[in-house]
Amino acid sequence: MKISVCMATYNGERFVREQLESILSQLPQSDDEKGGAEVVVADDGSTDRTLNIIQEIADPRVKVLPQVGHLGPVYNFERALVASHGDVIFLADQDDLWLPGKVSKMIEALGFDGATFSANAPLLAVHDAVVINDEGSVMGESMWVARPYKSGVFANWLKNSFTGCCVAFRKELLSLALPFPKNLPMHDQWLGILAERKSGVVAVPEKLISYRVHKNNATNLFAGDNKKVASSCQRIRWRVNLLKAILQRQG
Repeated sequence: MKISVCMATYNGERFVREQLESILSQLPQSDDEKGGAEVVVADDGSTDRTLNIIQEIADPRVKVLPQVGHLGPVYNFERALVASHGDVIFLADQDDLWLPGKVSKMIEALGFDGATFSANAPLLAVHDAVVINDEGSVMGESMWVARPYKSGVFANWLKNSFTGCCVAFRKELLSLALPFPKNLPMHDQWLGILAERKSGVVAVPEKLISYRVHKNNATNLFAGDNKKVASSCQRIRWRVNLLKAILQRQG
């Protein structure tokens, strides 16, 4: 079995080294077509030392995609997913920390017994997280206190309860999800809803990453006044576009 970690980066020089090291320490040492692991990094046009730091790590498992301008987090993640080759795919932000055991526990949750996936294996697994600040101090013992996972297509269309850095999924989900539809509000919501549609989501209550909150977070989950909040009209447009995409996507 091969593991792919898809990471989107943008001006992440402050935290990206520590995050990559926390990921690589849990992955198989090799990378080949049939096994091992890869970390696919899609950079969105960083102007700081993000790419230099990744190059300094000099790990052959890390593959950086050529820059293509600034796409935003949703479609930058899509680039990484398209380039991935894993049987199991993890999403990773540039500024969190993976806690020990994340990879093995999520693979187990996805129904892999060491040789194959079980007949009724879920498509996607989602886990809880500890919340930390930019200095690494704990702000909250559980992300799910503020944003609990809720099952079901309708519940997640109405309000997304998937956090991308806390999910892993089997590659079969990509055949449903790619290419991403236009005007997609969030990639994790899209992947989660498609997995829900197939009754293929399992919730893992363990806290398997430290989710870092700081003023440059790409989403406003815990950032309070540091991030702009979408208007009611924008949220309605997002939901309408998402509903159209769900209805149009077959599989």
